[in-house]
Amino acid sequence: MTTKILYDYMPFNGVLRKLVMQYRTSFILLFQLAVVALSYTASFYLRFEFTMPPQYFQMFYETLPLLLICRMAAYYVYKIHTGSWLFVSMSDLMDTLKAVLLGSVLFVITMVFIYGLDEFPRSVFILEALLNLMFLGGSRFTIRYSYEFKQSEVSKIRKYVFIAGAGRAGVLMLKEVQSNPGLGLQVLGFVDDNPYKKGTNIQGIPILGSIENIPDLVKRHGIDEVIVAIPSSGYKNLVRITEIVRSAGVESRILPSLGKLIQDDIVTNQLKDVSCDDLLGRDVLKFRRESDYKLLNEEIGEKSILVTGAGGSIGSELCRQVAHFRPRMLILYERHENSLYDLEIELRKKFPEQQILPVIGDILDSEKLSSVLHANKVDLIYHAAAYKHVPMMEREPLEAVRNNIIGTLNVAGLAVKNNVNKFVFISTDKAVNPANVMGTTKRVSELVIQGLNGDKVKFIAVRFGNVIGSNGSAIPLFKKQIAEGGPVTVTHPDITRYFMAIPEAVQLVMTAGAMGKGGEIFLLDMGKPVKIIDLARDLIRRSGLQLGKDIDIVFTGLRPGEKLYEELYWEGEGIITTENKKITMLKPNGHGCDGVFQRIKVLEEYIAGSDMKGILRLLREIVPEASIGNGLNS
Repeated sequence: MTTKILYDYMPFNGVLRKLVMQYRTSFILLFQLAVVALSYTASFYLRFEFTMPPQYFQMFYETLPLLLICRMAAYYVYKIHTGSWLFVSMSDLMDTLKAVLLGSVLFVITMVFIYGLDEFPRSVFILEALLNLMFLGGSRFTIRYSYEFKQSEVSKIRKYVFIAGAGRAGVLMLKEVQSNPGLGLQVLGFVDDNPYKKGTNIQGIPILGSIENIPDLVKRHGIDEVIVAIPSSGYKNLVRITEIVRSAGVESRILPSLGKLIQDDIVTNQLKDVSCDDLLGRDVLKFRRESDYKLLNEEIGEKSILVTGAGGSIGSELCRQVAHFRPRMLILYERHENSLYDLEIELRKKFPEQQILPVIGDILDSEKLSSVLHANKVDLIYHAAAYKHVPMMEREPLEAVRNNIIGTLNVAGLAVKNNVNKFVFISTDKAVNPANVMGTTKRVSELVIQGLNGDKVKFIAVRFGNVIGSNGSAIPLFKKQIAEGGPVTVTHPDITRYFMAIPEAVQLVMTAGAMGKGGEIFLLDMGKPVKIIDLARDLIRRSGLQLGKDIDIVFTGLRPGEKLYEELYWEGEGIITTENKKITMLKPNGHGCDGVFQRIKVLEEYIAGSDMKGILRLLREIVPEASIGNGLNS
């Protein structure tokens, strides 16, 4: 660092600069020798008021080498020659003071044993030490000040800031801002929740108020940013502070502890991004069998494929994986323009050669859907469009029936009309002994496609549990709650669910669909059920936080239509293994399909008349095992 000072501030040409860089230590030692000699000379002249008697010249010349040896030995002990001049600090000054004192002690002791002190002026010892400390320490601080002054001349202040936290970290932050003008920041004040600090100042910077005062203080002082320098604070408090800063309409930055910087190699205290797949507690399934690739290539390659609900979590992943098998045409059927637009941009970037047709449309729009199927000669439909949010569908049973049942019947009927070869329906474990309207509508839809299955179109259903990280599921909600400082809400301490990653669920759906000959309901191996509370705890831990200290978990009670656990099949269903150990199926028997279409016609009449009681009563007739609408009189 000393070499850099010489390099920057002295008018050396290129050759001399190179010499300075190469012989840095030698230059520093020469400078220190010169300081000792100058201090010793000045102390004698000061002692004798600049008229030193001739007899003392001999004493000066005889003792100067001895002083040089003592001083340089003391400098070496405290490694004064290795210290930085550009970033000299109080610690460096203390080392210099110790080295000067040690050198003085050595010099006095040596003088006693070699020359004696009878004729030597005692005040020279003190004067020389003070001058040495002043020249050596002062030169270093002068160079540091010169550098900072030079930097301040060329830099421009771009932001005025407050520092939240007037503790040790806040002081360190202030020093960094003041010593590094290149940051373009100027600290106008501190804010701190300690009421006894208000009205005091730190290095001339006032402590103006508490954290709660930030909005008013920001307006009063024209602040652009607040730096939060409270690394020991809990996550809840940091969230509170950042929310207050955000309400003031300015930016905030969080200064982490030095230990956090070293451990995580980060510059801001942010939540760790947790992959949903990490929360499964098992490896995510991937295509490994050549037979799966071959089967799907025959199923999809050079075919025209339509995906309903293409913008949803399952639908969009279906589109991504279908595109890998190069279909002749991939049709994205979705009624929400934003999600459709994002998916189209993504697919066109990843698969520039793929023919893609984005269509904004509703599955209840028979005319539009039929024209799309006919014009593109669709071979395969993946039907993923559905309302799936259980509590919301409890409040809106009419919409659940309209979209999930009537919509499925409409798409399936048009598939028959337009000679589609295969129809794969995405079902759910909530269709088993359904305790809610959503699950019941999915079970009715299973009966619909089984009733339509025939030689003309092969209808297949694939039933599985929750996909981790899907829109509207627990994980995105938990992440949002954690980011807001909590609490994380879990409905019941014993509630469990089956979980799969979205990619593995979709690849098994596609594989099962390709295996189907018509009429089957396939079941995916979901692994072991997972306790939701364990999932929440794991997510909090992986986010770098502590349960109870940073984030709390609260129980809110089971929501309408919610069960403690889900089932993939019920007793009495015939389970058949397949060649893929991750996929089983229910033996097709057509049970429950009789009269389903006549009842659906009645359902349509109830929908037209907004007859909620009639809808729920008829759903129970179609699915006798369903326990829904118990709070309504039938």
